[in-house]
Amino acid sequence: MRYKIVINRQQCVGHARCAHFAPHLYPLDSNGYIASDGFDVPEGEEQAAAKGARSCPERVITMLDENGNKVLHVPKEGQ
Repeated sequence: MRYKIVINRQQCVGHARCAHFAPHLYPLDSNGYIASDGFDVPEGEEQAAAKGARSCPERVITMLDENGNKVLHVPKEGQ
């Protein structure tokens, strides 16, 4: 299944928890705010993307499945 991350950058307050859990997916700008509006989650990075999204206390990061439904947890491979 393919997933997408959507980020409301205007609401980011710079906690940087997303980057703490997945810096390769959630790059920060020079001021410590998320530097992306979103991305297609690379294969094999679903768990890291979900963890980064869930870590945001402001809830500005949303993970969507291929049908546009909000995803909170991604089943581990084989489940």
